[in-house]
Amino acid sequence: MAHLTQCADPWGQLMHSNGNPVPMDQMRDLALFAAMDEDSLAAIAQRGWVVEHKRGMRVVGRGERLEGLYTVLEGRLKLYMLSCQGDERVLRILEPGATFGEAIMFNAIPSPVFVDTLSAARLAYFPRSVISEALARDPQFTQAMLQSMSGIMRLLIQDLETCCLQNARQRIVNYLLREADTVPPPHIEIHLPAPKAVVASTLNISAETFSRELHRLHDNGLIEINRRTIYLREPEALRAIAEGSVAVAP
Repeated sequence: MAHLTQCADPWGQLMHSNGNPVPMDQMRDLALFAAMDEDSLAAIAQRGWVVEHKRGMRVVGRGERLEGLYTVLEGRLKLYMLSCQGDERVLRILEPGATFGEAIMFNAIPSPVFVDTLSAARLAYFPRSVISEALARDPQFTQAMLQSMSGIMRLLIQDLETCCLQNARQRIVNYLLREADTVPPPHIEIHLPAPKAVVASTLNISAETFSRELHRLHDNGLIEINRRTIYLREPEALRAIAEGSVAVAP
């Protein structure tokens, strides 16, 4: 078992580090580092470290300054904001391979969001100086970073479009179809990456509305539900609903 030590994070809090550099085999599986040559990958791996958090732990707090980049090795996290009334709005569910902190790190601004763990998680942390040096040295890494940040921007635009132009049912169906696109054919079975209340929050709807609309889709023979696993029985009909050309009986 790796020896765990406590060290100060960039905001003066304590985080658990196993004292080891980031495993290169796991880094190679991350899109951000996949194109780096062995020497460059080894150099950045040796200067990063693994951070471990239990379920329900705060990783980043609103207003805190982030002096490095995180990538998710294992586990799931939620990136969210709180309204003036204390209502939680989840912006992203972070799964293995996801990164966070890029824009905040480079702009040297306080974090506008919170990041908490949804499960026990292992994260790779790389100080800003390490990332900056890699960007200056490795054009392929620079390209991967630009692609990562562009992907995040695309998701934010997609989120804005969904909230402004689609009703609750369309949001849910579009979410199911997007998740299904990540599943190898011929299976059209998805597993919700977080509790339904968290997934509902990413769609800016209540947990009650999310459950009610799922059951309506089930009652109309379009999906099957088994806890957090959902099977899409009629994907073409679901696409028609997402486009607004077909309604579902109330």
